[in-house]
Parts: sequence; structure tokens; C-alpha cells
Amino acid sequence: MNKQIDIITNFAQDNNVLTKKDEFDGFKPMLKRFMVWDRHNKSFRINNDNDTQVFDMATLISFYMYEAECGIPYTDFDLVQSANLFDKDGKEIFEGSIIDYDGDGAALGVVVSIDGQWQLKDKYGNLMFLKGAPHQKLVGHILSNPESMEEK
Repeated sequence: MNKQIDIITNFAQDNNVLTKKDEFDGFKPMLKRFMVWDRHNKSFRINNDNDTQVFDMATLISFYMYEAECGIPYTDFDLVQSANLFDKDGKEIFEGSIIDYDGDGAALGVVVSIDGQWQLKDKYGNLMFLKGAPHQKLVGHILSNPESMEEK
């Protein structure tokens, strides 16, 4: 059993996967997390601290149920899933995040999921594997900052 935990722990550390240990020294991957884009207001939902709100699955279901009771259709919202990776400043990377791959502004890409793998897609359609590395910097999100991917 301990060998399995060690293998999973090493894989998670090598691949920069968020993880949590439980009280039994077991190991489990972090729960899926989402941000909600409000199409009507053209912004991400924010919490009481004026930060972008991040939902786990149970909270997300509650959010949708509340909005439905208020008469707001679920089609007014887009979900973006966490890649369970962080940039060099410790900011969480989500689907649609704009990443400065080299840290100098020369190589920008949008985070996309292709065949279950997180990749960066540049403005020319080229793909790069996204691992979450010390040199990668989160510079925005394609929904809230589409101009970030335009020619400079």
C-alpha cells in the first residue's frame, strides 16, 4: 500500500499536481475546481473579498440551483476548469488562461484541453504541452482579456 502512495506522490510532485494528504497519510488528487463566467455581465463571478470565486462541484451545483430559482438559465454561464497547475507566482491556472511561457512576453498561449491533456495553444494554432513550470506566468484569461492574445 505504501508503495502505491509513494508512486502517486512522486507522479504528482513531478507533474505539479495539486494534492492533499488526509489524516490516514493516504493520498488523493485535488477535487476539480471551476470558475464561472457570466455571459450577461461579461465577468467572472466574484466572492465577498472581490476575488474571482472558485467552485468545487458541490458548490457549483448549489450555485446553478440558486440561479435557476431566480429565473436565470444555466446557458447564461460558462464554466472553466482548473488545470490543477500553478504559475511561477503561485496563481492557479484554468482552462482559457493566457500564459506567458518564457516569462518575457514573447511566447503567449491559451490553456486548452486536448484529449485529456492540458496544452498551450498560441495565436498560430501551435500546441505546447503545459506542465506548470517556474518560468510560466499567468497574464490573464481569454474571456476577460481577449486583447492579450492580439498582435502587439
